[in-house]
Amino acid sequence: MPSESPVVAAQTEKPQHYLYLKEFRTQQCPLFLQHKCTQHRPFTCFHWHFLNQRRRRPVRKRDGTFNYSPDVYCTKYDETNGACPDGDECPYLHRTAGDTERRYHLRYYKTGTCVYETDSKGNCVKNGPHCAFAHGAHDLRPPIYDVRELQAIDTINISCDKSSNASSISGTPSSLEKDKILAEDPRWNGKC
Repeated sequence: MPSESPVVAAQTEKPQHYLYLKEFRTQQCPLFLQHKCTQHRPFTCFHWHFLNQRRRRPVRKRDGTFNYSPDVYCTKYDETNGACPDGDECPYLHRTAGDTERRYHLRYYKTGTCVYETDSKGNCVKNGPHCAFAHGAHDLRPPIYDVRELQAIDTINISCDKSSNASSISGTPSSLEKDKILAEDPRWNGKC
């Protein structure tokens, strides 16, 4: 009889979350090209109208790294015309209109709760139907980390475990305090 190995549940995205992570602002609006998009003003279209609104799909590659950094912005990207000399192969984050490459990245999309209420249709009163923040516990999703970040977290946890007794004596923050500090970091809350 073969030995049984523990089953690890694969993280599955909710269909609506998957749609936004994969498709939001990755393709040009065909109606805009025909001058018929009714969602151009105010800009609530699911697709991009101008190149500086286009975002690349975030992908976690087989080696565990992302196709582009969710935190380090490209210095060559032109925010006005949406061009980067390295194109889609650029390993850095492009500051697209609305910062969509960052907000709709696997690491950040719907990982924090929105501070704004919803309207009668269930849309965010500030960010509209495409809000990148969760509106309730049912809308939250766990962040997906790069393999290098997971290794760094493991290193921090190991060093915190070794110094947990010393931290309470020396006055350095405990791991709970570090979690609170990270949660209040503006990069997690879309305030950057």
